[in-house]
Amino acid sequence: MAKYHINSIQKWEAFSWRNTSYPLTHLNAHEIIYKGNNNEFKFVVTYGLHCFAKNDTPFNIPVKYSDARESLTVCMERYEASKQLQHILPNLPSLALYQTTTEKYFTVQMMNSATQRIEPYKICVAFFKENRLLRMHILSAFFARIGPGSINQPVMTKPLSLYKIAIDTVRKPKNRKGPKEINNR
Repeated sequence: MAKYHINSIQKWEAFSWRNTSYPLTHLNAHEIIYKGNNNEFKFVVTYGLHCFAKNDTPFNIPVKYSDARESLTVCMERYEASKQLQHILPNLPSLALYQTTTEKYFTVQMMNSATQRIEPYKICVAFFKENRLLRMHILSAFFARIGPGSINQPVMTKPLSLYKIAIDTVRKPKNRKGPKEINNR
């Protein structure tokens, strides 16, 4: 039985490779509360397939994983890094969030277990309301080697505050759909 009435995968099943099972419980839906000066915001957090899978990377293994929208090859670099996502999210109020046309993102400096170097880890997130719940869906998370947020391309836009985003999300009218990527179950 699903814990929340939402249209995203809430419990990710493990995958197996070379007689080893790799759990994805760290990507199961959960709640997180952010306390501002005057408000408290409780978000239901879900994660997308792109947090641990991407085709054609040097770190792919021959395992396909599917959600209701697509099927991708598991990327062990992304899988290992995804284990840190739930530890990163509590620090979101102190991080700079940036906006593109469809999503918001932030980067943190993190050890990449595949390269053994500290690299910028870019986390793309969508904020929206679904069935009266504040939602945060992690669309993708990866080590940024090119584009905004990478080592050679600093972000040049003005950062946003998590609390500003949360207040704007609360004020959005009912029945506005979240991003298409959340419909993955």
